Amino acid sequence: MKQTIIIYSHFVEITRKSDRVCIETPKLKSELPLPNIDGILVFGKAKLTSEVISLCMKHNVPILLLTQYGTLKGLILPPPQSETISKRIKQFSLYYFKKLEIARLIVQRKCDEVEATFHLELSNLKESLKKANDLNQILGVEGSISKAMFESFERLLSGTGFKFEERTYYPPKDEVNALLSFVYTLGYNLALCLILLKGFDPYISFLHVKRGSHASFASDLVEIIRPQLTLFCAKLLQDGTVSMGDFHKEQGVYLLKKQAVRRVLERFNPLKEELLVPMKLFLSDLESFEV
Repeated sequence: MKQTIIIYSHFVEITRKSDRVCIETPKLKSELPLPNIDGILVFGKAKLTSEVISLCMKHNVPILLLTQYGTLKGLILPPPQSETISKRIKQFSLYYFKKLEIARLIVQRKCDEVEATFHLELSNLKESLKKANDLNQILGVEGSISKAMFESFERLLSGTGFKFEERTYYPPKDEVNALLSFVYTLGYNLALCLILLKGFDPYISFLHVKRGSHASFASDLVEIIRPQLTLFCAKLLQDGTVSMGDFHKEQGVYLLKKQAVRRVLERFNPLKEELLVPMKLFLSDLESFEV
């Protein structure tokens, strides 16, 4: 599997040396052969030379520019390729002819991740998932999997001073839900980037319904990494990276203070590569799925 280059240090210079990408920060310098790279994600500020951009375009390596929070600022994409067009055509075909099977696969992957991440045994829910024959039933099983995950999450918060009763959003009703919403948004942004890097359509989804500008396929992928994101939040609260004083309430909405956001981002950045792995695997399986 090719490597996705993630750059989240400021004052980075990205240049070209023959057929290699050179990345230089104030602390280190590295070179990577382009055939081993499937995309470059640049979080924050960086300088890219026209030579390295041309090299990436020649070898069909997209470059995505993002804020430090992971919000997409812009894309530098190669000219349209038949491979990318074929992926999107297949995605459309799967949506029309295999939507339930793909939705079931997403929930299956989420269930596997919940079991591995929280050390649970959910064979009864896996059996229910196999028997589900419409989207509502699949969503019902997904809800039960989430319930089991959040029950384990709640137990992990024992002794932290934080309480978690239920998952709420729009707006989050307490500090824990505010943290979950922020971290889930980071995961959504990462999923959206991967979808664009791999040439899929971010708005053709199988489990979630598109609303407004919502990239619903990114939300599909987030379900696969949601267990890891949830455990990450528990660890932040357990080790005191985020404390009760790191939140403020504004017009009835709980929000993270800026200094806490920086600490969360520092801890989240090294996790990005690990989160990409199960999402890449799913997209690879999607490509090989029979229509």
